Amino acid sequence: MKAPCSAPGELLQTLADHVAQSARETLDVSPELAEAHGSEVAMLMANVWGGQVLYMPKGIHLQASKLHQQLFDECTGRNQRELARKYNLSLAFVYKVVKRMRLAVIARDQGDLFASFEEDDE
Repeated sequence: MKAPCSAPGELLQTLADHVAQSARETLDVSPELAEAHGSEVAMLMANVWGGQVLYMPKGIHLQASKLHQQLFDECTGRNQRELARKYNLSLAFVYKVVKRMRLAVIARDQGDLFASFEEDDE
């Protein structure tokens, strides 16, 4: 693992480098375009959070939400045990995640049955 950035501007340059590398690998853009994108993102971060003390989380919640979406996408309704083995999770956890994701999709896709009544009361 690389040592923490210590010199002024080193953090922004490291961020620009990582964004450029990610753009090249995932978006398959030219090195010049990737470098320009990396610099643009780094400058945006500097403008938004420059001069502040900043704690950078490890992204556990983002990783978890990706896993949850993957479990939901792969679930057929009959393969929970297989998914639990595949991702080294408990069967109960797989059921819990799939249920939570299913309820979130329903809440997103269905309108509120009583929304019009609540608006009329105001």
